[in-house]
Amino acid sequence: MNEVEVAVVGAGQAGLSAAYFLARDGLRPGTDFVVLDHSPAPGGAWQFRWPSLTYGKAHRVHDLPGLPLEDGDPGRPSAEVVGAYFARYEETFGLRVRRPVDVTAVREGEGGRLRVESDAGVWATRALLNATGTWDRPFLPYYPGQETFQGRQLHTAGYRGAAGFAGQRVVVVGGGTSA
Repeated sequence: MNEVEVAVVGAGQAGLSAAYFLARDGLRPGTDFVVLDHSPAPGGAWQFRWPSLTYGKAHRVHDLPGLPLEDGDPGRPSAEVVGAYFARYEETFGLRVRRPVDVTAVREGEGGRLRVESDAGVWATRALLNATGTWDRPFLPYYPGQETFQGRQLHTAGYRGAAGFAGQRVVVVGGGTSA
């Protein structure tokens, strides 16, 4: 069993930001704290965004503390630009993210520690930062008549581009960047 002071679960914007501040406060990545991420590559949820969402349309909601993203090509897909930026961020600050790692359980451990169980091992930690986000389990609210609606219902997590909707009538619910 590995012992750390802090386990960060997730290496998207929240997880990397937390790791940055832990390191800035003197904790050593990989020794005093661990970052576990189930994604195959850096980029958090950004790596799964649709190709038509270019970096120039992303509203700079991806910047992380200590290293702003200033040189992205506005015409490239945000998934590519932000994914490369997150990889550079991890390397610049030596955050040593472990991936792909699936955390399967967090339980009460011994000596006041939590037991973080994963497919890559077990960590005993004094603190846990849950930065898992919502991309893998998007929230689909219930609305009356939903079960009888015969059209396509899609969350933005499953959107791949406008081509799949050509010639159809579409209603978009929401007003954020993903809408």
